[in-house]
Amino acid sequence: MLEVREIYKQYEGKPLLQGVSFTLSEGETLALLGPSGSGKSTLLRIIAGLEESESGQILWNGEDLSGIPAHRREFGLMFQDYALFPHLNVFENVAFGLRMAGLPREEIHRRTAEALSLVNMEAFSRRRVTDLSGGEQQRVALARALAPRPRLLMLDEPLGALDRTLREELLEDLRHLLHTTRIPAIYVTHDQEEAFALADRLILLHEGKIEQEGTPQDVYSQPVSLWAARFLGQSNVLPGRVIQSDPLLVETPEGRLGGVSADGRFLSPGEAVAVLLQWVGVELLAPDDSRALFSAVVEDVTFRGDSFRVELLTRHHRRLLFHISHSVRVGERVGVTLEPQAVRVYPESEEQ
Repeated sequence: MLEVREIYKQYEGKPLLQGVSFTLSEGETLALLGPSGSGKSTLLRIIAGLEESESGQILWNGEDLSGIPAHRREFGLMFQDYALFPHLNVFENVAFGLRMAGLPREEIHRRTAEALSLVNMEAFSRRRVTDLSGGEQQRVALARALAPRPRLLMLDEPLGALDRTLREELLEDLRHLLHTTRIPAIYVTHDQEEAFALADRLILLHEGKIEQEGTPQDVYSQPVSLWAARFLGQSNVLPGRVIQSDPLLVETPEGRLGGVSADGRFLSPGEAVAVLLQWVGVELLAPDDSRALFSAVVEDVTFRGDSFRVELLTRHHRRLLFHISHSVRVGERVGVTLEPQAVRVYPESEEQ
């Protein structure tokens, strides 16, 4: 339904977006994930018609939207600051866009009530928005975006100002609403947990380019670069050197690792590499177990609800973090073995 083609944008003479292209299908929720300055909010504003790109196209069902103003694109927008009118009550805020569109009074009332029902705010329709909590204001802003029945919903860091508990609650509600209404949506965030919880597919933006695209599970488990892995919170990186190319065998300060993935890259014997040990796929053994790749001491253990986060200190004083299904004792020496798919190898140049 939506097609973004080769979008380029500069800011103060420097490239901000560099040839970004993707599509969005009917009923799909896409997350644009990346750090501040990666261009994700600017890209959203270009799609919405609030900014222009230097080159590229935005198409809807094959129709080029160039020159079509934002208010005629039939896209719903929701931002972090809510942008509610303090002098209007909840009902009037949600109905505002419908009144500006000149819809009949009965249609305005019906659509406003329907939108408030979708976000469970129908009982608050006559309340002043200034009397609402942050989470309630966010629901009203969402209802206002939904009331015109947009063909695309775009959300720019909508939960960034909320505390963790409320953010998780609204994330679950938003996920249910998008799946129920089947409205295609683009969700901009710098928070990987939000992106993973909400998106059917995500695009990882880095310095104005698409670094990686795929399902949340694929992007997290198969990061295509060291930057992607680190942005997603995976920090277990060891220096290494290739001993054998096929099958790949790498020497690290903590031991040799074989049968591991380089994502299709050819790495030559003797080449310096960076080795990522992912958080999952690890097993802790007795320190003298022959299956152990290296030994370490348990420095810290934290219960995370469905797993235990363990911090290990290796004999070369490197701190590594893993998630395991059972607890271990702080101070215990353990052997560490990893599934081959939990080890990824990148050229050393990506460390720079």
